[in-house]
Amino acid sequence: MRTTTSIATHYEHFLELLARDTRDTRDTDDTADVRDRLRARYGERVDPSGGSQPIVLTRDEWMRNQIDLTLALGGLLTEDDVVVSAVPYELSFIGAEVDRVIEMVGASVISVGTSGTICPMPRLLGLIEQYEVTALVCSPSFAAELATLAVALGRRPEDSTIRAIVCVGEACSTERLDRIGAAWAARSSALYGTSSTPTVAVACESGALHLCDHRLRAEVRGGLRGELLLDGSPTGELVELWPADRGCDCGSTSRILVPLGSTASAVRGPDGLVSTLEVERIVFRHSRLAPHFACDLRNGTFHLTCAVADPRAVDVDAMRRAIRSGIGEALGIEAEVTVVGVQDWSTATS
Repeated sequence: MRTTTSIATHYEHFLELLARDTRDTRDTDDTADVRDRLRARYGERVDPSGGSQPIVLTRDEWMRNQIDLTLALGGLLTEDDVVVSAVPYELSFIGAEVDRVIEMVGASVISVGTSGTICPMPRLLGLIEQYEVTALVCSPSFAAELATLAVALGRRPEDSTIRAIVCVGEACSTERLDRIGAAWAARSSALYGTSSTPTVAVACESGALHLCDHRLRAEVRGGLRGELLLDGSPTGELVELWPADRGCDCGSTSRILVPLGSTASAVRGPDGLVSTLEVERIVFRHSRLAPHFACDLRNGTFHLTCAVADPRAVDVDAMRRAIRSGIGEALGIEAEVTVVGVQDWSTATS
């Protein structure tokens, strides 16, 4: 897929801005230190106790995140694309970053956010048809629910003009990501970031997430699998970080990062922490499941809700037992499993 020439132009402009002094530093000894203190974005993150903590990105950090995301999306989008951005803006960095990067790639953007007040899903489906939208940037859950609504309204999401789905803001297994892509007959990929660093890893042509290690010093507490540390600071996110000598089919030398979910939503298993993403991988071995998935941690036990297109066409009890036993055998933990029809999804997970 071709990349627009505007990417190179914006990239050079970014580098020029990063090198430029934007304040009078004649009375200071360290110009770079002054630039490092220029603040561009404020937001909040939720700490392990559930409280809100302020976060801030400097101007240079903000630009470097955008450079990496622009180069990544430049391989997925062109100036001919019309992109719906359904990404949260409230006290978050990712929404503003995604919208700006789509524009820099040269594509057109329809920003609908996630509140659903002004543009609820039925209206969004109309906009996709009206403007012949070709790409959707949103959470995995949003993409799955939008496809289900389309079917309920008598439409076929696989026949829509959507050809690319980029999932952000929510960790997602490749197994579920493939299921979402199949629902739309579109290419599906993911981006990975934290509340403090919106672009940590970007997808390659093979679909693997590569760490932006040219600007981030990433470590994993405990070895190759555990809590992600960025520049020595804990993120509250569990990941698997492949060793440098384990290559990717795309040829990139950047290490592959596999998201596993938050530390707060993991339980202790016989071989260490078990994350929601590991449970999700087991769940989506069942081919008849729709791409919906919800997982709550209550009193140390995972409570899962899955969906099938037509519960009358499957043995729901047998599927529930098979999912539970599969999780127990593979991960050594117990889980409570509920299987519902997609038409009952909103009620079951509200």
